[in-house]
Amino acid sequence: MNLFADIDVQATADNVDNFLKNKFPHLLLRCGCGLTDLSSPQLSLAPAHSNGFNHQEDSIINALGIEPVVEAVHHTIYHCSSISKIILLDIYIHNYSIDRTLMDIPYERTQFYKVLKSKSLVEFADSYDYWERECGVDTSDIIDLHIYQ
Repeated sequence: MNLFADIDVQATADNVDNFLKNKFPHLLLRCGCGLTDLSSPQLSLAPAHSNGFNHQEDSIINALGIEPVVEAVHHTIYHCSSISKIILLDIYIHNYSIDRTLMDIPYERTQFYKVLKSKSLVEFADSYDYWERECGVDTSDIIDLHIYQ
């Protein structure tokens, strides 16, 4: 990969949108977390309760592999710029409508659609590259969310 390759902004934004809307919620469920667990600046992946039964070894190993991805997404969102963080939390974590999100940022609807949403998603892709490695995501699970021209 060329470090200076141009990215396709819209395709990258669409790819991140798909990851956060469709793939990430499934990962959260598979490791026993929910979207609300990510709404706090401090993430705790420790189980909230125990039913006294031992989980199957495969489930534990699977969850251990997913937790670094969840942690990476959490850190990525919280290390984005303030406007991007609000947009990502509102839309992908809190599941707020666009109208509700617009109440949290000092921009108009047209600015949101033309610039801010895709900028936030590309910023997520840029930062996620770092946090995947920092959080110890298994090398076979590391993905590049960018789409290159």
